[in-house]
Amino acid sequence: MWFKKQENKYSTGFTLIETFVAITVLIIALAGPFTLVMKALSVAKATKGQIISMYLAQEAIEYVRNIRDENILVGNNWLTDLNGTKMVKLPGGGISYDPTPIPACDCVNAECIVNAPVYRDVITCEGSCPPIKFNSESKIYGYSSDSAWEDTVFTRIIKINEIEEDKEVIITVTMKWQEGPNEKEFVVTEHLLNWQ
Repeated sequence: MWFKKQENKYSTGFTLIETFVAITVLIIALAGPFTLVMKALSVAKATKGQIISMYLAQEAIEYVRNIRDENILVGNNWLTDLNGTKMVKLPGGGISYDPTPIPACDCVNAECIVNAPVYRDVITCEGSCPPIKFNSESKIYGYSSDSAWEDTVFTRIIKINEIEEDKEVIITVTMKWQEGPNEKEFVVTEHLLNWQ
């Protein structure tokens, strides 16, 4: 004889409480990896800004060092083009100097910008220094009025302080950039000597 087992109508399928528990466990299991991914993306963006600004600061120091070395090698004052004396290359290949001081190019004891891709382009900042621009075609940072160059979040300020007259200067490069609502900043310094 076969007995028919009576089914309990409450034991079939998931109950509402079991469904909520399963969804909660699933949300907790997915929240951890999503949080880690968001944090990793945030750290990657911050690191990218720090690396770019570090290279831009080093580029400015190398540019000033290059001007110093070139001046010494051709027999100029070691701070020409950085101290208000402007060197001008003549069409025939010679060199001339502007006899009047050019305050727009005086970086000693003033804040200025140097445009490394453009030869000897040193300009004193009036008010605040402009942001560095980026050319997405050539992948170069600099200062240009061409429409292919777009503003970036980075501002580079160079200041040269004479420690001992005609012997030693200290170059201070301050990099500032906007990272979300916060402004980030770091400073790089370098001592340069007149090895003439």
